[in-house]
Amino acid sequence: MQISSQTEYALRALAALALAEHEKPLSISEICKTQKLPPKYIEQIFRKLKKTGLVISIHGSKGGYKLGKDISEISLRDIMASLGENFGSSVCKSNTNYCIGLPCIYESLWDEIGKHLNSYFDSIKLDYIISKY
Repeated sequence: MQISSQTEYALRALAALALAEHEKPLSISEICKTQKLPPKYIEQIFRKLKKTGLVISIHGSKGGYKLGKDISEISLRDIMASLGENFGSSVCKSNTNYCIGLPCIYESLWDEIGKHLNSYFDSIKLDYIISKY
């Protein structure tokens, strides 16, 4: 299993915001400079994170981005869900060309694994992640 670059970059950008939480809002260029991230990609990611309330934008000359929730309330699963990533479904459900017929033991196996992964990702909060810095 591999975490996507989109999730990794979002996590790094959110960690930068969390570490600067009591300071001024951060611009995308500031985040990208300190985290060595591609600005265009982060702009796309932040549009998604903003829609789900994980980040808020502040307009004006001293504007930028801040976290939309407390760091103890933002989970890795929240981040992944904001980006449209989910480990809860198998390839069988999304593409019937892979189906080997019924009864299928694999569908329930992948569903069970997905539930465990999502539960684990839900337990990993942003405050825990930045405590590793």
